[in-house]
Amino acid sequence: MEPASPFVHDAKLFLVILVFLSTTNITSSAATSPRGFVTELIHHDSILSPFYNASATVADRATRARERSVARLSYLKAAMSGTPDSVRGIMFPGEGVFLVSMYIGNPPVHQFMYMDTGSSLTWLHCFPCIGCTTTTPIYDPSRSSTYYPLPCDHDPYCAANCDMQRNECTYGAVYADGASSSGNFATEDLMFYIENEGETFASDIIFGCARAVNEPYRDISGIMGLGNGERSLANQVGTKFSYCIGSLDDPNYAHNRLVLGNGAVLVGRSTPLDLDMGHYFLSLVGISVGNEQLPINRRVFRRRWPGTGGVIIDSGAEWIYLVRDAYVQLRSTVERIVGSYLARVTIRNHPGWLCYRGSASIDLEDFPPVTFHFDGANLVLGVTSMFQVVTSTSFCMAVDKANGQTPDDINIIGMLAQQHHNIGYDISRRMLYIRQTNCERVN
Repeated sequence: MEPASPFVHDAKLFLVILVFLSTTNITSSAATSPRGFVTELIHHDSILSPFYNASATVADRATRARERSVARLSYLKAAMSGTPDSVRGIMFPGEGVFLVSMYIGNPPVHQFMYMDTGSSLTWLHCFPCIGCTTTTPIYDPSRSSTYYPLPCDHDPYCAANCDMQRNECTYGAVYADGASSSGNFATEDLMFYIENEGETFASDIIFGCARAVNEPYRDISGIMGLGNGERSLANQVGTKFSYCIGSLDDPNYAHNRLVLGNGAVLVGRSTPLDLDMGHYFLSLVGISVGNEQLPINRRVFRRRWPGTGGVIIDSGAEWIYLVRDAYVQLRSTVERIVGSYLARVTIRNHPGWLCYRGSASIDLEDFPPVTFHFDGANLVLGVTSMFQVVTSTSFCMAVDKANGQTPDDINIIGMLAQQHHNIGYDISRRMLYIRQTNCERVN
């Protein structure tokens, strides 16, 4: 297949992608594990995170969660502006939600990488690297006995994107706002570790070895791409992965987990996955609050062409985003229920949020569950998934409009909605499995 040509995203992000490996025939082999490749997921604001800030307030964490979600919405809308054959950026603006703890090379070097279900390339900073300032040691491929740079004759893509002097397959991405990443493609061994459970290894994984970066958030090691592209890590170690998210708000919670490969936990009811443009789309047919089905025309959730509409389940946003018609119905229902006994409050710098004075854990004890009805499965949102505590005396609905200017806006099911669930992806069968569960008990 011919390498995909670069394209320009919409003016909102001014994103220009030069090169990305999404449709080439580069291959790799991965060691298999009976229980898959298991690692912990660490929330950006967790006490286990290298970015943990002990002085951050509840309001600080809520604001960052909102900012991450807004940035992710803008990024996904920009990504959707391309055609199905367009190449995708290997980076995304802003912070991610969950970090993956992993090791690379031999001897292994510890790395923290953002999990991204919307990217299909795993990349990380490699020494020597211009502009890299990661909080963990930068991986030095010259010190690893298992590092192998892909040569120019590896395949047609590499032949067309080659550093002839070094005989290395190269990549590069540039954003018009100045952010960039460039380097070479290589294979390497990865190790995942869970305390009291041991290690699992994946061999010969293709990744982007970044030698120069100029990006707003340079302190991360890189991105773990779990999109549905050919070179996604999920596809390199099998065609399945799952994660269980128990809590986003508790900085001490330590049971969020990712499983890649054969051991992926595919349990519960299933719903079809539409794999398009590197993202995972779902068929949302309705929303209910308690026993009340909201009067939303299911057409507002449908995928439109080219590159508009639809419902994405995503790891990079925390909040939920709905198109205007759906958002208005859900918001008005929440206002009717909660507004009958609690006073509205305006949060400084966020006048558009739907917020109330009170304690979510106490005052919303009787708030009915909100259910997202998919084709064949339901996602049930409790209070901690629908609302976010923003100060010691107030909370807000963690659902917002997807800009609301057009029915073609995308809907996003963020990570707050996925709390207290095991979410399993079967890429080859194009199915998503959803089961409400206690993540401390998921093996």
